Amino acid sequence: MNAAIDLFIERDYSKVTIQDITARAGVTHSLVYYHFKNKEELFNRAVRSLIEETIECYQESRKYHDDPIDLIEDWFSSNVTLAASLRKLVRIMFDYSATRKGSPSISKAITNFYDEEYKILAENIRQGIELGYFKNVDPLFIASFVSTHIDGIFYCSYIHDNTDIGPAMNDLKIILWEILGYKVK
Repeated sequence: MNAAIDLFIERDYSKVTIQDITARAGVTHSLVYYHFKNKEELFNRAVRSLIEETIECYQESRKYHDDPIDLIEDWFSSNVTLAASLRKLVRIMFDYSATRKGSPSISKAITNFYDEEYKILAENIRQGIELGYFKNVDPLFIASFVSTHIDGIFYCSYIHDNTDIGPAMNDLKIILWEILGYKVK
């Protein structure tokens, strides 16, 4: 699946063949067809797997933090730690949404990814407001704002090879703290 993901990022979906995937992965055609009905099923399962891996990492952060500020900080750190996977995911989601309508499972997985991202941010912003850490803002609007800009950071990293995701994430986090009226200690 990793070889397939890399190829789908390098080339348009329609230009990637099972032969390309097997050559990249160093496996036989029969092994691929044993696990996957066809290229579309391989694509769907690979993308869903990448999305699920990312969501699991986000959810793992919740186990270690009660404080909304700590969780948001950790969430930004997770985005930097997962940068390689997230870059791939954003690229595939962008390409998919532009050219590959039709797979309900991929559409659902993408929706679940963004729902989870919004939920993490919005819940913690809401909790921060209730605790008096943040000024009163619309948590869902701010979550959408941050998510959109994170996608922009990852997409920009494809356009400009020299984009360093870490500093870009930190800049966005500083802007978020300003929007929320939070003074970093």
